[in-house]
Amino acid sequence: MTFDPRKFREEKEKEISQTYGNMRKRSFRFLFLNIFIVLMVFVFLFFVRNISPRLYSNIADSLQLTIELNKLEYSAPEKVGAKVYVVNTKRTDKNFVVSEFYFQLSNDKRTIYDFSYQSAVEGVAPALGKRLLFNLEDQVSISNLENGTYYVYARCKINGKPVEIKRSFNYTEEIFYGILTQQFYLVGEEIQPSLIIVNRTAKTQELKLERIVWTYKEDKMTQNLSEMVKIHPGQFATFQFERKFKVLDMGNAELSAQVYFEDGSIKEVKIVVPTVKDYERNPKDLDFSIETLESVVINKYADIQVFLVNKVNRERFIKYDSVQFSIPEIGYNFELRNRRLYAFPFGKTLIGKLERLSFTKPGVYNLIITFKAENAKIEKKIALAVGK
Repeated sequence: MTFDPRKFREEKEKEISQTYGNMRKRSFRFLFLNIFIVLMVFVFLFFVRNISPRLYSNIADSLQLTIELNKLEYSAPEKVGAKVYVVNTKRTDKNFVVSEFYFQLSNDKRTIYDFSYQSAVEGVAPALGKRLLFNLEDQVSISNLENGTYYVYARCKINGKPVEIKRSFNYTEEIFYGILTQQFYLVGEEIQPSLIIVNRTAKTQELKLERIVWTYKEDKMTQNLSEMVKIHPGQFATFQFERKFKVLDMGNAELSAQVYFEDGSIKEVKIVVPTVKDYERNPKDLDFSIETLESVVINKYADIQVFLVNKVNRERFIKYDSVQFSIPEIGYNFELRNRRLYAFPFGKTLIGKLERLSFTKPGVYNLIITFKAENAKIEKKIALAVGK
C-alpha cells in the first residue's frame, strides 16, 4: 500500500480537531458548572442576608443563639412576644453554660425594655434541638407601641464564648373601618348593615361622627348621627343603619359607607355582597382547621381561631344551625348558632374564636368540633398541645 502524505496529514488534522473539540466542550461544561455553583452560592448568601437576616448567631461549641418572634407584623394593641433559645446543631445532647445574658427591645429612638442576668446558668440542649433561655412575656407585658420598626437584641457567653443576635419587627397603628353584614343573602331578603370602627392604636380615640351615607347599587340613604364616640385601644364601636336595602337580584353587588366627621374629613369603605337563590341544604366535602396566634400554655386564655375548609373547587354558600366545640378532658363547651358562611374554592373561612378557654395542666387535649346544618352533621377531632 502506497503511503499518501496528504491523506495522512488530513486524517491527523481531523483527529486533532475532534480531540480538541471534545476537550473544548468539556471545558465549557466545566466552566458552566463552576459559574452555576458560584451563582447558587451568591443566591444563597443573598437569601440568608436579606430574607432571613440574622436568625441565628455565630456558633460557639456547636451551639447557637436564636430569637423567635410571635409575629413580624404587629397591629396595636397586640402584645409583643419574643423567646431566646440555645440551639444545638449536633446529633448528640450538648451541655452548656450561659453567662452574662442581656436582652433588649428598642427602636431607633430609645430602649423600650432591657433585661440582664449576670450569673451563670447550666443546661443541656437536646440533639438537634433547642433550650429556652428567656421569654419576654414571662417578664413584662409590652403592647400599644407607636408606628415603626423595632429591634430585639440578645447577647451572652456560651461556654465562655461571646455570641449575639438581632432581629426586627414592625408595629403599626390604625383606626380600622369596616361594614358588617351577613356573608351572603337570598333573593327577597333585606340588608341591614352596620359600620364598625376598631381602634388599633396606642391611644384612646375620640371621634365626632356627623352622618353616614350608605349606598347599595343605585340606592343611596343617609344616616344622621351627630355623635361623639370614645374608643379605647383594642376596642370597637358599631353603628347599625336603622333602615334596610331590599335584595332583588342574584349576583354580587357593591355596598359602601361614606363616613362624615365634624372636622370635615371623610372616610369611605366598600364591600361586595353576594346574593344567591338558595344555600346548600346538605353540605359535604368540608373540613375544619385551627390556628393559634401564639403558643397555648397553662393558666392563660388560649387564642385559637377555627376555620371551615372548602375541599372542592367552587364557591359555597352554607348556613349552619350550630357548631359546637368541646374538650371533654376539661369539661369545656362552646357553641355558635344559626350563622352563614361563604367559602372560597379550595379556601377556608373563619368560623369563630374559642372564648374563655384555658388549661391548668400541660399535655395533649382533644378538641371536638361538631357541625350541624339542615341535613348534615360533620364531626372532627383535632389534637391540641398545651405547654407550660
